[in-house]
Amino acid sequence: MTDIKQQFIGLIQNRSNENSESLKDDFEKGRIGKCMETLRTELDSFIRVMYLGRIADIDERERLIQQTLSGEKWTVLTHNNKWKQVTDRDMVEKANELMGYIQYVYKFGCGFIHLSDFHNYSMTNPFDKLSDTEKTDVKNYLNQYHFFPLDTELTIENITSFIPDIFNKISSNLACYFDQILTDEMITM
Repeated sequence: MTDIKQQFIGLIQNRSNENSESLKDDFEKGRIGKCMETLRTELDSFIRVMYLGRIADIDERERLIQQTLSGEKWTVLTHNNKWKQVTDRDMVEKANELMGYIQYVYKFGCGFIHLSDFHNYSMTNPFDKLSDTEKTDVKNYLNQYHFFPLDTELTIENITSFIPDIFNKISSNLACYFDQILTDEMITM
């Protein structure tokens, strides 16, 4: 089954490479909404790997990987012996067991993936849609990993210069967990 794990990792690496190229191009051209979409897409791969890495049953992991390679949606067997589709929320919750900021980045990024008023970021601040707790958590994440000043207001304009570094942090963290998937280890922190 290692072959399907390698195929799965290759699929993610291809997606990450395209995301990286996209982000660079969009960032250079000032398409910040597209950059935010790309961050969210990279985070989607990260969340999927984290979700897999939190499953102790290796056969179940491989079944989910095979579903991806077969073009199927992930499903899990419920306690009622019925198949249920794995939702983004399910994956975010499992990934969030390890890293609390994921839900905020994911939630914020969804505003740029789906047609929403977030695309009007030049006129209204999409960060105003977050609760004070969420804003504080995002600021703390940005400060801890990217030295964002805590006394600076969260706006698209104020975080724009951090976008490439945020992408690189997500992407490099994602790559760090490939070995755990390939060697059937649990992802822990």
